[in-house]
Amino acid sequence: MVLNNKLTYSHPRKYGPGSRKCRVCSSHHGVIRKYNLHMCRRCFREYAADIGFKKNVIVLFEMMAVQHFFHGMDISELPPELSCPTLQLIVLLGLDVRNNLAHKNIWEALIMNRRPDRPPLNFQLVSGDSHDLATMRTKEPSQEAAVKGILKIDWMAKHLHRVPAVLVLFVDLDWNSPFWNEKLSECASKIQSIRHSFYGRNPYLALVLVQSFVTLPTDELATQKAAELCSSCELSSKLLFILPQSEHLFGYVVRLEFAFYDLAQNYYQNELKLLKSKKEALSRTVSQRLYVRYSFKQGFFSELRQDAHSALKYYKQAYQMLLEIEPVDAAVTELKVIGGYLTYKICRLYFKHSASSESMSHFQKHIEYFRNKTSKLEAEFEHSAWLSKQYSFFAELFDAAVQSGLTTSSAEHPGFYYQTAADYMIRRQREFELSSKDGENETRRVEEAEEQISTATTTVVGYCGQRMGWSLSSAIDSEGRFDHSSVAVGLLCNAMAHFKNYPRSVRSRHCLLVRLGMQYVRQGRLEQALQAFLQALGPLRRARWTSLVSACLAPALRCAHALARPKEYVALVLELLNVEYGVREPARRVQLQRNLLALSSGAVPEPEEGADRAESDAALMAWQRLLLDSTTTFVPVAAGDINAGLTVTGGFFSPEGMAVVAAPTTFQLRLKSDLPEPLQLTKVSVQFVAGNDPAQSWTLDTPVEQRPLLQPNTTHLFEFHICPRPEHAGGEIHATSITLHIGQSTSKVYITLMWDVQSVSSVGFCVSNLGRKAAKLPVELPKRIKVLPKPPKLAVVCDDGFAVLIGEKYLYRVTVENLENAPISKLKLKVFESANSRCQHGIKFGYNIEQCDGAALSLELDSLMPNCKATSVFYITMEKTVDNVSMHMQVGPCLLSVITYEVTLNVENMDMSCNCTLDRTVSFSSIMPFVVESYMCTTMGQRVNELVVKEDVLLWMHVRGVSVPTLICSCTLHLCDKVHMNNPIDYQTFDNAVIDSDTSLSEICSVRPVGATTEPVSIAHATFCWKRWNETSSSEMISTSFSLCNVNIVSCPVIVSCVVPSFGVMYRPFVVKYTIENTTEKTVQLEATFESSERFMFSGMKKDLLKLTRLSKLEIILNVLPLIDGFSTLPRLQLLSSSEAVTSSLKQYSQRNVPLTILITPKDSTVSSSQDSKIALQDAENYCSVQMVCAYGCFVNATVSFQPKKTSH
Repeated sequence: MVLNNKLTYSHPRKYGPGSRKCRVCSSHHGVIRKYNLHMCRRCFREYAADIGFKKNVIVLFEMMAVQHFFHGMDISELPPELSCPTLQLIVLLGLDVRNNLAHKNIWEALIMNRRPDRPPLNFQLVSGDSHDLATMRTKEPSQEAAVKGILKIDWMAKHLHRVPAVLVLFVDLDWNSPFWNEKLSECASKIQSIRHSFYGRNPYLALVLVQSFVTLPTDELATQKAAELCSSCELSSKLLFILPQSEHLFGYVVRLEFAFYDLAQNYYQNELKLLKSKKEALSRTVSQRLYVRYSFKQGFFSELRQDAHSALKYYKQAYQMLLEIEPVDAAVTELKVIGGYLTYKICRLYFKHSASSESMSHFQKHIEYFRNKTSKLEAEFEHSAWLSKQYSFFAELFDAAVQSGLTTSSAEHPGFYYQTAADYMIRRQREFELSSKDGENETRRVEEAEEQISTATTTVVGYCGQRMGWSLSSAIDSEGRFDHSSVAVGLLCNAMAHFKNYPRSVRSRHCLLVRLGMQYVRQGRLEQALQAFLQALGPLRRARWTSLVSACLAPALRCAHALARPKEYVALVLELLNVEYGVREPARRVQLQRNLLALSSGAVPEPEEGADRAESDAALMAWQRLLLDSTTTFVPVAAGDINAGLTVTGGFFSPEGMAVVAAPTTFQLRLKSDLPEPLQLTKVSVQFVAGNDPAQSWTLDTPVEQRPLLQPNTTHLFEFHICPRPEHAGGEIHATSITLHIGQSTSKVYITLMWDVQSVSSVGFCVSNLGRKAAKLPVELPKRIKVLPKPPKLAVVCDDGFAVLIGEKYLYRVTVENLENAPISKLKLKVFESANSRCQHGIKFGYNIEQCDGAALSLELDSLMPNCKATSVFYITMEKTVDNVSMHMQVGPCLLSVITYEVTLNVENMDMSCNCTLDRTVSFSSIMPFVVESYMCTTMGQRVNELVVKEDVLLWMHVRGVSVPTLICSCTLHLCDKVHMNNPIDYQTFDNAVIDSDTSLSEICSVRPVGATTEPVSIAHATFCWKRWNETSSSEMISTSFSLCNVNIVSCPVIVSCVVPSFGVMYRPFVVKYTIENTTEKTVQLEATFESSERFMFSGMKKDLLKLTRLSKLEIILNVLPLIDGFSTLPRLQLLSSSEAVTSSLKQYSQRNVPLTILITPKDSTVSSSQDSKIALQDAENYCSVQMVCAYGCFVNATVSFQPKKTSH
């Protein structure tokens, strides 16, 4: 098409209004039909650039820019305009900030202190008088040109930085200016010039008058001048603003910002309306690319309007239509690029709306769709680069959302996306290396270079993702300048930072460390690579992740060799010699072992595989500097932390897990080598410790002359003998470390392999080859042993199971015999009560009878020669009766008051002084010498628990012997002050009486209470003088007191006694005499009644009122005639009082000594009638004079005399 510059700015009236409509906006006004345009003036000016109506200078400039862009274009990179804040562009004109202080203050107020509450505006200051911004006049493509591409490469930058929404002209003009007319003409001219410069665009043009004072709204002059200014400049009054220079300048500026923000909002709203009208006129099936373009622009303008929801809606529409475009080979790259732009916008808006799940879902669908979409116009590494960038920008968006408060979990966090981005970056690097080594590239590069030259000179590409001039050689050349490892390291570090926040992601962190180390090796940062490998190897060994461990060992060994690190080098060599996951090639295994032996002899090990010449030379110099040092380099290797090619097992040869002081015990150690060649050791060391005190530790070595040689696949046995010392008694001895020494102490390098066994299980242990089962010992040997004290060799002869009588001092004899092979000294014997019964039984010890009051007894004995004896005696006394008492006798160290002896033994040519303890428990019983039983009963033989004042009772005492014969010399009875004895008795029954378990003694006495008590009291105490009959303990008399009858003594107002004959004869009367005694100091009135009985007839008082003065007595005599023989109940006397309490007391206590029954014999008994009354009266008076045992086992008094009756025939 022929270009015509005049047509671009021709007046549309020249063509006149046509009868057809504009094919773009359907407008009838000013349709241009020349060149078959059929477009209105506005649409022509908008799309003139895309249909070829451009100035030559502009076309050349844009061709140069596009060619420069595509020569360095990377489809994986996102343009900065895509991620920068979307701020509305406001262009400021007329401000001279360099020469005018007022203008500088206005500019600083606009750009300084942009708080979040201020409008999101981007102010650009344009200085000068020309205001020529013609470079921003970039046109939108037409519908016909839509097939060329979707989005121009500079469209977003143009609307962010070059196409303003509002143009603001600042003019210094006061209403009362003397040069008003000149200023008015100048202002109108500037506005006209600005409009001409932005011809074809529709930004809002605002005028701001900078005035030196504040004008009131009611000022008529200001109103008149403002109307004149608006008319002269063809400006709406809404676009005229006044900015006074006052102390409140910042407030006026903020209000002015909000006015600009409203104008910008209207501008972008108009652009959206225009795009909507254009998109509605499209056909989605035909103009798919144009539909995507308009939707993208709508979303972008919505973002500029700060309408995030509408922007998200438009971006999703654009993306959905993008997926409907057929991905032909020539369009795949463009679709991927535009899809990446849209996905970035959609995911960022989703995260902004706190819809993280929707963002992840959209991103996963996006990746699944484009993962396998490749084109002939892109290399494989470019596709991997694009995928890496997609994951990278999503991880950045995700990370920003997390920092803003989004909650994540261990299963979904940004670290996974950073890790995947790093994986694709590593894949990109690998594919680039493969492409660079391809032999066919040379011919392809020449052909493609020629094609590129011809294409670049004829084709200009200005759309994102289009690659008309692409060639593989240029892509490889550009990719060769890219630092893949640095980007991968950054991504891996970001992933590590997120995985560290989740304890359950341990395996993922270790995997990342391995990849990080690999990238450090590619970068040549061997120090960081070795650190990463060593940090990952420990956890990987414990997790038995053998594949990753095997992958780490070779590069880690290369780093250790290059850095001349002998400790790490030896450890890695030993682990590579492990048969489980180490090196399997025999030649390589032999080489590794020889490198190890060479290092132990002071030689430089050979370079590792994969090292280039420069790295090998640098490593050689580092090793030489290390080995040329005059001092010996000690290389301690913690072999227990690695899976070395050596198996170490061992334990104490004591299946019970116990050892004795001064008795040697053996520690067995077994070594098995999996190395390919024999290994010469200098010595083998085992360190032992007693308890947990590091100060109590010692080390045992193999003999210096015995240099162990470990043969391959052979088990070697080493024995170490230890002898526990006395200070080890009561604790444990265990092995803390096992050390193998390689090399001479005089050589430059001295290697030690140490296994730390403190954390190994208690029964049997294997401290090497953690990833496989170690060879077991024939017997499971314990790792630690408990040290027991030296057992005493003493023979103790003493009585056991004897009985100690309470109160006596028992003589006890102990004989000790020395069974040791050496003399013993400091022999001490201590006797004390068992801890289970101490302070409970009152056991006392003493050296003699006079001083037998100690709770423990300590006796110093002489030193004893072998097979000699020593005897000691002491006394024991008890205060309580116990069935079984434990008495401890200990022979041992003089500590804690125990009996000790000391013996010096020669063990393994070393004198060892041992303190031995012998614990001997003797059981014996403590018993009373005899048992005393007592109780109270009435004169009728009835047992009672309470006594009544002035009522005669009987005290009965019975003494029963025990298993030990006892001699009772005398007995004394002591009554309490509340009781008097009726008839004093001399207890001759207990004088010099010997009693045992088959003997018992009894005594009885009559007592009368004389006073009442409020609580139970002991009636009497019986004191016995006694001693053991066989006199084995002592010859002195022992006095023991017993408490008798602990009862209550109560008072009763009246006591009744009765005199009754011992028996009666049927039909012969006898006399019954009742005596009623008042025991109180008051007069007592009673009602006395005798109960009638069918067995008797009686004469006398039957019912009467009695009055007893204080301490007086009253006798009632009844003449009773028996009617029936046998045991008969006597007439019962009933005493009643006006007080219920007195009546109850009388019923309970008053008649306890009154007989209830009497024996009535038949009439033909031998007793004569003339003697009946006399005998009956005599029996009644002497009732208590004779002792006899009644059927209750109690003592009662009775006198009975029978005479046969004379009969005549």
